[in-house]
Amino acid sequence: MKDIYKIFLQVSSVRYSSLALSEVSPSPLSHDTVSRWLKSRCFRPK
Repeated sequence: MKDIYKIFLQVSSVRYSSLALSEVSPSPLSHDTVSRWLKSRCFRPK
C-alpha cells in the first residue's frame, strides 16, 4: 500500500484523502482500510 500511496500523492494535485485514494486505487481498497493504514504509520517529510 505504501507504493500506491506515494504514487497517489505524486499525481494528485488537490485531493489528499483516504476516500480519494480508495476511489483511484488499482486494487480494491476501502477508505477505512486506507485510514487505518495511515494511522498505523509515521511519515516524515524528505
